Amino acid sequence: MKKIRTIKDLEFENLKLRVKQLELEKQMQGSWKKLVHKISFEDTSKQKRAEQTNIHNKTGNPVLTGVLSYGAGFISHKLGMLAGKKVESLAEQVLENFFDKIKAAISKRKKR
Repeated sequence: MKKIRTIKDLEFENLKLRVKQLELEKQMQGSWKKLVHKISFEDTSKQKRAEQTNIHNKTGNPVLTGVLSYGAGFISHKLGMLAGKKVESLAEQVLENFFDKIKAAISKRKKR
């Protein structure tokens, strides 16, 4: 800014700053509107994808939808439990074999 010598210069600078402020606010508001529009467009596209994969749209019956959801949850829980048991038993077998080999190696060294 240049030196302000009179009140008119001060008023002119004040007016110039106010115009600049309004231009920046307008630019910021435009950017904000673009951002809001982009976010709302993404939300609607997510909603459309969710609606396409929703079981309720395929069955049309809320009771059947609930039964299917409960059944899918129950089956996934049971399969998870079964897989957990299998992994646990396999891990026990591997560890038992490993410890048997270690014991055999230690007993061979003691015999020597």
